[in-house]
Amino acid sequence: MEIIAPLYTHLDKDDKPCGVLVNRGWAPWDLHNLGNDKIADFTKVEGVLYQGDPKTRDSKKNTPILQELFSTHPEEIALLTNLPNEKEASLFMLKSLDFDEANRTHMPDVQSPTELTKFVIPPERHEAYEKLWNSMVYFGVVANTVMWLYL
Repeated sequence: MEIIAPLYTHLDKDDKPCGVLVNRGWAPWDLHNLGNDKIADFTKVEGVLYQGDPKTRDSKKNTPILQELFSTHPEEIALLTNLPNEKEASLFMLKSLDFDEANRTHMPDVQSPTELTKFVIPPERHEAYEKLWNSMVYFGVVANTVMWLYL
């Protein structure tokens, strides 16, 4: 589960807090309330601006009204935050990055700049996929053979 939080940056002309959405990283579902009770007057966030997850035909649709979010799309998440600057907050969000390699944040899991720029699947992952698909094919062949022998 991605942790998305508003980062209040300024007050508008009506003294209402305005801000941007920040993707703080990934955390397991059972820790989704971790740190909700902490309110800080000062927070330092380093990251990159992005327009959210890509929308593909295979993506599960978000339902902001029911608060069911499966992908990070700032235009949909901005509806839930009720920020006065909803129009600006819906254009992009800040993806938090962990620039200190020696002292990494454990929860939520925040990417480092090197992890963000890795667009390749490591050979170990390819090997694991190959073993999985090969074992599934062999199991299918054996299951079909046994089924045809006993029919």
